[in-house]
Amino acid sequence: MIKYGAGALVTILVSAGALLILGGSGAVSVEPLTALGLVLSIFGIYTAVYGASSKDQLYYILWGGISLVIGVGLAASNIVNPFIAAGVALVFLAVLAAYSTMRRRG
Repeated sequence: MIKYGAGALVTILVSAGALLILGGSGAVSVEPLTALGLVLSIFGIYTAVYGASSKDQLYYILWGGISLVIGVGLAASNIVNPFIAAGVALVFLAVLAAYSTMRRRG
């Protein structure tokens, strides 16, 4: 199985490269904030998928979810306020932390 760091680097480089190719060719108009949001969203999806098959599922799924929510907020910043996306990510983090604490107590 590929290590997380190597897979994350490949995911970020491929998604950023594809956006640069599409933007440079004129096929898609890419704004910097939208591009950052798309790369962060793809990275979040990779992290959550990696977490589903790892021993430390909660950690990777948690950070994958947070990256995905913030990435979608940035990519859709003309539709959704990025502060709302960050707030959703914080609530998501708090709920998962509470769930993890309750699960440890038995």
